[in-house]
Amino acid sequence: MMWIIKGQSEGFYLSVMCENMNAQIAKIKTACIVLNEDQRDDCSRRMAKNIKRLCEVRYRKFRACGPFTVDATSPLRLTGLITTYCVVLLQFAYL
Repeated sequence: MMWIIKGQSEGFYLSVMCENMNAQIAKIKTACIVLNEDQRDDCSRRMAKNIKRLCEVRYRKFRACGPFTVDATSPLRLTGLITTYCVVLLQFAYL
């Protein structure tokens, strides 16, 4: 029983950290857009464009097993999946 709680808490922590990282990357992109519009000199503009381009090309949301993104909704989706599975099994058991 303890390993289930430990696994769930680690999964929850991982999803929260991934969501925080996604939010920080979004803030960086927004700051680069604002900086690009406000700056007059070419050097700062070029730097903001390069950072924004790098975030778009290099950064992808963290994925688990390929098709599943890990973010703040992951524990909720997992709970919904387990609940649905249990309901279906109970329906088959009482037929």
